[in-house]
Amino acid sequence: MSQEKPTGGRAARWLSGLVVLGLTGGATALGIALPDTGSTSASGTTEVKVPAGTTSLVCPGPLTVPEDQDAGGADFSRVPVDPVQRISVLDTSGASSATLSVLDGATQDVSGGALTLRDPAGPAVLTAPAVSGEAARVAGTTSAVTTDGDLRGLSAGGCVTPASDVWLVGGSTALESTADLVLVNPGVTTAQVSLSMWGPAGQVDLSTSTEVLVAPQSSRTVVLPGVAAEERRIVVHAQASGGQISAYLQDSLLEGLTPQGTDLVTAGQAPATEQLVPGLMLQTAEVDDPAAAQLRLLAPGDQDATVSVTLVGPDGQVPLSGAQDLVLEAGVVTDLSLGGVPTGAYTAVVDSDHPVVAGAMVAREGDVGEQDSVPRMDRGWAAATQTGGGLVARPAGADGRLLLTVLAAEDSAVSTPDTAPTPTPTQGQRAEVEEDTPQGPKVEVTVRAYGERGELTEEEVTVEVGTTGRIDVADLNPDTRLVEVSAPEGVELVWSMFAWNRAADGTLVTVVEPLLDTDTDSTVRVRAADRAGLD
Repeated sequence: MSQEKPTGGRAARWLSGLVVLGLTGGATALGIALPDTGSTSASGTTEVKVPAGTTSLVCPGPLTVPEDQDAGGADFSRVPVDPVQRISVLDTSGASSATLSVLDGATQDVSGGALTLRDPAGPAVLTAPAVSGEAARVAGTTSAVTTDGDLRGLSAGGCVTPASDVWLVGGSTALESTADLVLVNPGVTTAQVSLSMWGPAGQVDLSTSTEVLVAPQSSRTVVLPGVAAEERRIVVHAQASGGQISAYLQDSLLEGLTPQGTDLVTAGQAPATEQLVPGLMLQTAEVDDPAAAQLRLLAPGDQDATVSVTLVGPDGQVPLSGAQDLVLEAGVVTDLSLGGVPTGAYTAVVDSDHPVVAGAMVAREGDVGEQDSVPRMDRGWAAATQTGGGLVARPAGADGRLLLTVLAAEDSAVSTPDTAPTPTPTQGQRAEVEEDTPQGPKVEVTVRAYGERGELTEEEVTVEVGTTGRIDVADLNPDTRLVEVSAPEGVELVWSMFAWNRAADGTLVTVVEPLLDTDTDSTVRVRAADRAGLD
């Protein structure tokens, strides 16, 4: 069967690195026609904002510790140190009467606008009423720092809006892997969850675990290796009826007795012909290096998909070698190595002729322990997300870095390009510089930092269109607990937080996706009518 190659998408519309101004329609950058917000659709309906109600977000619970953690006796424990686990939440207004309720547990007020819950007993629900008709500006992150044993790693997941359809791109049920699927029902009615899973050979038979009932205000864990073992690469789809849910996957890996990382695989975007995966802080590695980052793809339908992958980095676009017009077999989970890409901050852009899902994994190699045969490693999973501003809470016990990718911008949103002066080489440097370095259009991204007592600072971060910029959270203010990001109207911004913890034997890493403003906006479509009611 012949395949239609992707002809649209961002990969064919990048800036060339030269200044492009005065284009038809007033659009600069990637040639994208941005939607006219507030306009009437072709069907005659108009999108109208309605007063916001109560915001409810579901925060992941603690890590699942192996039941046989002390099976090796007094001289050996699979989890020799307890994970340091926290749920960190913050209300930017400090006036919404937000609460954090652990399922089947206590409820605490987010007094003063901030709360850190230590050693949570389970998943929790962050609830905040609207303030003056606007959705409360609240966010939170669950984190766990484990410095030794099977669960060694920095694990984190943001508090998310419950949904009826969840895609999890990441994890494995292969030997020496752990994949615990956690389903959370924050509602007051039982949710029936239908599960589907794909692996390297196609869709997987989950036998008796395709339908799972989750009681109201409770969670349920499905140990995936017990129902679908030996699947080296997996994608999970959870569909709920009778209520909305949150779902995440606890992923751990060993090589012999050596820990190879633990993280939470969190919800990404539904199948689409374009996927954006930000938050990729890459280090140079060989393609076949175990520490090389990976991009995971799946065409979940019954048609093969032809995809092209581009990485948007600090210097512009980097087409991924071997991933241009690449055919993905329908139903087959595929990993693409990001080895060979220069060190830097990136967003992966996937263009496809048929809907696909995407996610990515970044890794950091550590030292070799006394009982290890190979170096230790930690791995962090990044989910696909959408463009827009929003909030993200820094994981407790970790440093954070915002990776900001500007994909496109209208002329009215960019600053005038300029020419950078010739840098003066220092002694011993090679003076291979041109007289002038052309600079493309730039956008000012607003970043606000919040602490326990409210707003700490506001910074304008300049990002060139078609590139990825970065700023460390500590550089905003050392006391930053939550960050709010926004961009001018007409700018397509995709972003995430890369976080890390420097352990004694190496760096632990994770990626936290933001709670986007689009996730909490309340709008309805209305159509004008000549009369109300019926004759």
